[in-house]
Amino acid sequence: MRAIFISDLHLNEPDAATTARFDTFMQAAVPGADALYVIGDLLHVWLGDAMLPGDEYVQRIAAQFAAASAAGTRIFIARGNRDFMIGREFVAACGATLLDEQTVIDLGGKRVLLMHGDELCIDDVRYQRARRILRTDAFRSIGNALPTAMRNFIARTLRGKSEAHKATTAMSIMDANPDAALAAMNAHRAATLIHGHTHRPARHALPEGRERWVLTDWQQNYGYLEWQDGKFAIRPWHNKNSSGG
Repeated sequence: MRAIFISDLHLNEPDAATTARFDTFMQAAVPGADALYVIGDLLHVWLGDAMLPGDEYVQRIAAQFAAASAAGTRIFIARGNRDFMIGREFVAACGATLLDEQTVIDLGGKRVLLMHGDELCIDDVRYQRARRILRTDAFRSIGNALPTAMRNFIARTLRGKSEAHKATTAMSIMDANPDAALAAMNAHRAATLIHGHTHRPARHALPEGRERWVLTDWQQNYGYLEWQDGKFAIRPWHNKNSSGG
């Protein structure tokens, strides 16, 4: 089995470089994969599936996933902190399956826990307070009923507050808390944890042979995570001038 894990693409139309990286990734890396897991923040902002019919850019993103799904790659998508209002209509357009906030899969007989990772940043009390409100079904229902102009206003407001919060908060506070990560693994009896959100890609070796993989955002050149032949590896990005790794 070959599975690919990505997160924090933050796709948005003005970012042509990341969009081009996604296009190449879907054309060169995904074909032949058994599964592709997108673990949050696929989109830089998404305020409800009612936006889908009028957004040609996102429709094109969804169509590429749908094509990969039709070719035999199972697509799984989780909500992140930027696209927490992704719903079943968007996921259906991608030919994908919507993941729970915390999902356990089996790889080679080992339990692997997948999550976006923002719930692990427990030292950021202010963020966790807002998250408890924004990530509820009730908020998603209300947001889906708002006019487009109001959604765009909310999006600008949330982005502004997010940037201001990051500018005034220590990186150590916004990082995943190691004890919270270990507690989540213990709760799910997981040998491996894969998450994103922090934009600090790394492999953390844990006691008893366990491990925590932190996925990269797509504005860095760290590469994507792949599981094949019983092991994980970081693969370099493909580009149009190279066959990649």
